[in-house]
Parts: sequence; C-alpha cells; structure tokens
Amino acid sequence: MTKNKIKKAALELFVKGGYEGARLADIAAAVNIKPPSLYFHFESKEKLFIEVFDDLLNKRLDYLNTVRQELNELTSAKDQLRHIYNDYSARAKDNQDERVFWKRTALFPPNFLKERVRNDMIAYERQFEDVLVRPVLLWGMKAREIKRQDVERCIVAFISLTAAAFTEIHYSDPDTYRERLEILWDFFWDSIKS
Repeated sequence: MTKNKIKKAALELFVKGGYEGARLADIAAAVNIKPPSLYFHFESKEKLFIEVFDDLLNKRLDYLNTVRQELNELTSAKDQLRHIYNDYSARAKDNQDERVFWKRTALFPPNFLKERVRNDMIAYERQFEDVLVRPVLLWGMKAREIKRQDVERCIVAFISLTAAAFTEIHYSDPDTYRERLEILWDFFWDSIKS
C-alpha cells in the first residue's frame, strides 16, 4: 500500500517539476513518511522513477489488448480505426498526470534513461501498430473498404493522426479539440477509403 502511495506521489511530483525537480524529501512528505523510509521501498530516486515509468508503460501495453478485444465487436475497418482513434483521443484527455509524465519522459528523459526510454517508446509504438493498426488496415484492404496501398504509409499517417490528437489536447479548449479531432479523422479516412 505505501509503495503504491509513494509511486502516486512521485508521479505527481515528476509531472510538476520533472525528474530533476522532484525531491525525495517532497515525495516522502506527500505520503507522510520520513525520507529514509523511502529507501525501504526504493533504493534511489532513479529506481523510483524507473518503476513509475515501467508501471505506466505496462498499463499502456495491457490496454492495447483490451482495445484489440473491443475491436472484435465492430464489423468494419472504418469503425475499428475510428474506435482506436476515439479511444486514443479519450485517453489523451483522461488522467492528466499520466499523460504529462509520458510526454515529458518521451521528450525529455533523464540522462541516465535516455536510451532505455527511447527503446521502450519505440517498442510500445510497434506494439500499437502490430496489435491494433496494421491488422485493421490489412483487413480493410482485403475487404476493399480501404484502397490498396502501402500499409506502412497508412500506419505512419494514422500514428501522426494520434500524435496530433495527443498534442492538440494541450492547446485547445474542449470544443475546439472535438472539432479538430473530427477534421483530422475525416481527412485521414477520405485519404484511405476505397
């Protein structure tokens, strides 16, 4: 229980001040323990950060399988792609701390983690492509719902679409966000449909 409270407090402080700005003393104070007690659970701030990052990465990887199961209920490639897009966009709005932590870590990882974060982010994106996006695109092409074209180009376009949604949430009010998501989706779908 205390370990999870520590990780939750650490996530909030990593979001607020980045890795460098989050002090162990502040994390300990947030969960009402003394700083030396943190070492009972985590041998260093680096290990704590890695565990927070790994928890979030694993949560995202598990979630890919949940979305994959939901796609089985949908009968068209368009509906499946739209579901992935809507779900990704909705998750971008939810849990702001996790979203900001993920983005900050992707763009500005601590020096000791740069290579690992880069590799983990690439692996996550490949999983996103392989578990969700590629199978739907190939199925849609086979069913002639999507025009035959280079599937890798379609994947890049879809990944860019989700990245735009992820970025847009930081800058737009809710109405503008929804409107821009629709514009992005319509443009993408019009470019790949048969």
